[in-house]
Amino acid sequence: MDGDGSDTSYRSTHRQLPLSQRRIIEDAVHLDSGASQLIQMADLVAWSANAAIDRHDAQSFAWDWYRTYLAERDLARESQSI
Repeated sequence: MDGDGSDTSYRSTHRQLPLSQRRIIEDAVHLDSGASQLIQMADLVAWSANAAIDRHDAQSFAWDWYRTYLAERDLARESQSI
C-alpha cells in the first residue's frame, strides 16, 4: 500500500468487510519499498504504466517500457487512464 503509514483507514475498512467478501488475505499495512523487493517491483510497474500515460519529456526514456516489457502480461495490453 502506498503512503507513509499514517493513514489507518485501510486496516479498519478491511476489517469491516464480512469475511466472506474479503479478497485480500492480510490487512493493508504500509511497507516501505526499501524493505521489500516485491513492493519495489510493484512501484516500478505502476510508475511505468503512469509514464506511458502521463508523458513528461524528462521521462521520455521510459515512455515505452510498459508496452515493451509489461503489456503482454496485461489482459488489456496497454496502460489505462483512470
